[in-house]
Amino acid sequence: MTEPPDTRAEGKYPILWGILAVSFILCYLPTFLWLNGKFSGQDSYYSHGYLVPFVTVYLIYLKRSELKAIRPSSSLAGLWLIISALIIHVLGEIAVINFVSSFSMVLYIAGAVLYLMGREFSGKIAFPVLFLIFMCPVPDNIINWVALPMKSLSTTLALKLVDLSGIPYIREGFKINFAASTFVVGTPCNGMRSLISYFALGFLFLYFIRPRWWKSIIFLFIIPIISIALNGLRIAILLFIANSYGQEAASPESYLHDGSGIFVFIIGIALLLIISRKIENEKSAD
Repeated sequence: MTEPPDTRAEGKYPILWGILAVSFILCYLPTFLWLNGKFSGQDSYYSHGYLVPFVTVYLIYLKRSELKAIRPSSSLAGLWLIISALIIHVLGEIAVINFVSSFSMVLYIAGAVLYLMGREFSGKIAFPVLFLIFMCPVPDNIINWVALPMKSLSTTLALKLVDLSGIPYIREGFKINFAASTFVVGTPCNGMRSLISYFALGFLFLYFIRPRWWKSIIFLFIIPIISIALNGLRIAILLFIANSYGQEAASPESYLHDGSGIFVFIIGIALLLIISRKIENEKSAD
């Protein structure tokens, strides 16, 4: 026989959800403001951050029929996660380490779902909730540590393409001198924005196709290779523009600068789709 639902417990859920929601908003308001600044800042690496919560909601929506069939329960482990998240948040606020607070926010949400809805429900939406991590900016020093070698590799690759055209130039670090113009490979050309976005998309693709673990690792390993290669292509395009039309035509203020970024980003998405589709087809064949 099926055990009847505990209507008294179910009646407490709206109250508990309300308490946890209000506590979440009040505790993390400074973090929300910080995230907004990181998302909307000039040359932000996390401008996609505004979209991440909507993706999470959509992924949960896709599972609505499965979730409706699950009987809500409760797990004290979720309460411990909430407490841990708040402790981490407080320590992050005291030390003025905002990225710690943003990660603890995801932990708080996961804990709230686990505490109020139970393990089975939490397991079903584990990936959508964890996907929120992609809206949490990592520290700038880590970004810079990765960005510099990426920019260097991309610039070297771009100049290999320029060499094929026979255009003479002199390289001084990230400054490329042509006969009649100069182009400086600046910080926005390091490819980090595309890399972060590609990783978010890559995990989404893997979530839907569910390949074997070793194929997932190979797919994720390919992402930075694609990012560096396409960023090199973009820099090469800008170098050709600078050589042909002057450095102003290839400057960050030029529509050609932004247009080249959009162009290669779309190519990257197409490549990821093609590779993921190939993995999916191989999985079906297996």
